[in-house]
Amino acid sequence: MKTRSKYLLSKIESTYGTDPTPGASEAILTHGLQRTIYDGNVIERGQDMATLGSTESVNTAPYVTHQFGVEVAGSGTLGTAPAFGVLLRACGMAETITASTDVQYDPVSSSFESIASYYDRGGERQIALGMRGNCALSFAVGALPMMNFTMTGLYAKPTTVTAVTPVTSSFQSPLPVNKTNTPTCTIGAYDLIVQSCDIDFGNDVPHLNLVNFEEVLLTNRAMTGSITAIAPTIATKDMFALVESHAGASSSAFQLIHGPTPNLFQLDAPAMQLTGISEVDINGEQGYTMPFKLLPSSGDDELKITIA
Repeated sequence: MKTRSKYLLSKIESTYGTDPTPGASEAILTHGLQRTIYDGNVIERGQDMATLGSTESVNTAPYVTHQFGVEVAGSGTLGTAPAFGVLLRACGMAETITASTDVQYDPVSSSFESIASYYDRGGERQIALGMRGNCALSFAVGALPMMNFTMTGLYAKPTTVTAVTPVTSSFQSPLPVNKTNTPTCTIGAYDLIVQSCDIDFGNDVPHLNLVNFEEVLLTNRAMTGSITAIAPTIATKDMFALVESHAGASSSAFQLIHGPTPNLFQLDAPAMQLTGISEVDINGEQGYTMPFKLLPSSGDDELKITIA
């Protein structure tokens, strides 16, 4: 059984925990796919014995986790959901499709969707139902932009199956982060000269196993991140005024656009609050690394992802 011989099939569940039977066309083009096959809370029996020795351990609430990356790119067709859209939906984002125009993903605070994921390797399959998770976006100059997912689902024992041929042709080829492919990154009206930008959805997804109830919940969201950019002079852009909060916090609109239409991937945040600032060297140029929060403006709007 080769370690590289593995793939993931994922599909939205109509009913939580009910298998929608994803097929070869629901394959996810992953990077660094790893799983925790059998995780959960483990207790020791700890019974009294006449001799020394260990006692049995018991997993009281088993679950499965998948960790993997997916390249950032559009869908290739205006108004067509990208193949990775099911993953964003399982990370607390609602999908809105406008025919022949774009597809948008916005955070929600209720009616969370879930996916079923088949992890196939070497003729064995582990089915994880009820999966929900977290996404972290990474845009770094000189690299391919990535979405890094950590997904948690209900445990099932792997079984022997006949492997399928995964179809990933709907995934578009990614473009590296650079001046040509990433034409826009602004905070307020200022064009940042960016080396890297990372955004973490900050989803809390506990696995809850009670009498008559088992589910991977999505209980909280706190979007944060960090951006590293060339330091402007104060006369050009006073970054310190954006960071200082001791006399009142402030926030600014943020936008990042990567790729041309119809492979455009756009981020819009109405209220980015910079929460710190530190110096960093960027190839001999003075730079700043600035952690931030993405705050809601009117609610469930702290980050919009547009595919166009």
